[in-house]
Amino acid sequence: MEYFPLLELPEEIQMLVVERVARYSFQDLYGLKASSKSMKALVERRGVYHFYDVLFVPWGLNMPSSLLKSCYAEGNPSTLYIKGVQFFFSFGLKEEDFLS
Repeated sequence: MEYFPLLELPEEIQMLVVERVARYSFQDLYGLKASSKSMKALVERRGVYHFYDVLFVPWGLNMPSSLLKSCYAEGNPSTLYIKGVQFFFSFGLKEEDFLS
């Protein structure tokens, strides 16, 4: 397999690659993060967690709450969904009708 020089690309393209990896693969994102200091810095930049889909993370891994908080702060759709479901059931709104 040929080496792909991601760090030689412009920063905007690097961020696009990291965002796509965050969207589609939990394992690849952490592999990218562990590969080098510069990749770790790219993965931990603001905005990447917006694309991270926590619904596809195996829940048996005990996802750190700091990761969920970072995703929620970025307006991540899957964490907003989880928070909404938690809010719905914690306040006993089971009889509420959202359509009316």
